[in-house]
Amino acid sequence: MLVEARLAWGSLRERKGRTIGAIVGVFIAFVALTEALALGNAFRSSALNLFEGLGVNNVFVLGSFTDADVALVKTYVAPYATAVVPISSAIASVRLPNGVVEGVTLYGIPSDGIGVIVPESAVYDGSNNVGGGLALVGYFVAFDRNTGAQLLNVGDPLPLNYRGRSYTLAISGILSAQHPGPIDTTTSVILDESQFRAIAGDSTYILIVVSLKSTQYLDEVQNLLKAVYPNAEVLNLQSLVQTVNQFFTGLELFLGIVSGVSTVITALWLYDTMTISVLQRTKEFGILRAVGFKRRQITAMMLYEALIIAAIGIAAGVVALILLSFIPISFFPQTAAFSRASPSLSVPWNIGLATAALVVAVNMLGALAPAIRAGRLNIVDALRYE
Repeated sequence: MLVEARLAWGSLRERKGRTIGAIVGVFIAFVALTEALALGNAFRSSALNLFEGLGVNNVFVLGSFTDADVALVKTYVAPYATAVVPISSAIASVRLPNGVVEGVTLYGIPSDGIGVIVPESAVYDGSNNVGGGLALVGYFVAFDRNTGAQLLNVGDPLPLNYRGRSYTLAISGILSAQHPGPIDTTTSVILDESQFRAIAGDSTYILIVVSLKSTQYLDEVQNLLKAVYPNAEVLNLQSLVQTVNQFFTGLELFLGIVSGVSTVITALWLYDTMTISVLQRTKEFGILRAVGFKRRQITAMMLYEALIIAAIGIAAGVVALILLSFIPISFFPQTAAFSRASPSLSVPWNIGLATAALVVAVNMLGALAPAIRAGRLNIVDALRYE
């Protein structure tokens, strides 16, 4: 085994031009196939993470609702839900320390349901406490959108203006710009529902979020709420997530097939290279057979050559993939909901191993026929070959 491998290595060194060409082919095929599958997988994972961040166990009821509607929803979904959280909304503005007046979306959320809509993971700094004049502010309210300079800190007063009336709130927390959810976390101010009503004078809700005990209740609760509110828009993300998953699985398959063409081309290139090599080295094989080499040893030597070429090409490809993993990419616009949904060029280890095994297998298959032909050469004819 070691003898055949050593002879294979020596033969490759003698034919540097063809060897380098074959290695480059393997390198391109491995990198192209791996990156195509990795990007498809990353795109799918990012999109799924985006929707899961919105809450796959939540049902969203959009419309115009009163306290009586909220109480009715709670009654109907009580056996299935862990929380029912209504959300109010209005347009207001805040005056920042730099003198800029920033338009914001003012949200009213009951303090006992704030954790469903704004979990601790959505808070960049401070806490998600609201009530008693406390407010959560969006990331680009506390930080300058252009320079990144911090304008407001937790505990600072927040001058709020709504329809010509001024109010002063205290900042309890700053929201993360990278947390998807049913509300905006970039240019928003979130208050307790009672505080919102005191400012906006509005007792209607634009959205009711029903958080379920399990996703198995999604269809049942959605159908129930549609029957109760036929004019409202009742949504859940589970079916959308399934559709997205199927789409990106198909996309991965398509990208894999397209990129796999380069692997087939590389295998054909290796077949051609090995066939020419057999013709050029016919006398060499005859001499090896004459000094005692068996047919299987000649075949093994040729296959070792293909394996070495594939191994070097893949090793170079791994280095290239590591360097590519540092390149930032984005498929989504940089908004609060999409900023964390941007995949990177890093390759999961299972995809890397699978594509490496595939490239090796295809190239070994391409070299198999010439290798067998070399092993079956007649000793006398091979020695006479010029």
